[in-house]
Amino acid sequence: MIRRRNTTAFSFLSWASFACAFLAMFIGIYTLEEPLSVKGYYAVAALYLTMSAFVLQKTIRDNQEDADAGKKRNSGAFTFLSWAAFATALIAMFVGIYNLNQPLSVQGYYAVCALFLTMSSFVLQKTVRDNKEDDDLIGPVHADVQE
Repeated sequence: MIRRRNTTAFSFLSWASFACAFLAMFIGIYTLEEPLSVKGYYAVAALYLTMSAFVLQKTIRDNQEDADAGKKRNSGAFTFLSWAAFATALIAMFVGIYNLNQPLSVQGYYAVCALFLTMSSFVLQKTVRDNKEDDDLIGPVHADVQE
């Protein structure tokens, strides 16, 4: 019997943790007592960080899967851009947090949210891809036969 890489509970946890991190970040941005331009900076940085984490995780996995094959899905330039975008987003977020004119507890909140959002983005992208590949190989979860 072929086993799925992710249980239904793990898939739910991946989606739930991403949703919680995303909501925590944007509720925090919404309630931040700063000008709209500052809130906009954090919102764009959070979205950039999220998307670059998704792309980087996909690129790394593609390159790892293609290591033994003769043809790669991602060019060296795209791989470099994935890493550069992620590094830029992470640096932009944490430079912004460091320069935020708020108490350390508020800065810490945004730092933890940024790390949580980054990690949950990586995990969610992996989970969605694993589930799609498993569905293609063995069928949807509800089609599993009980022993």
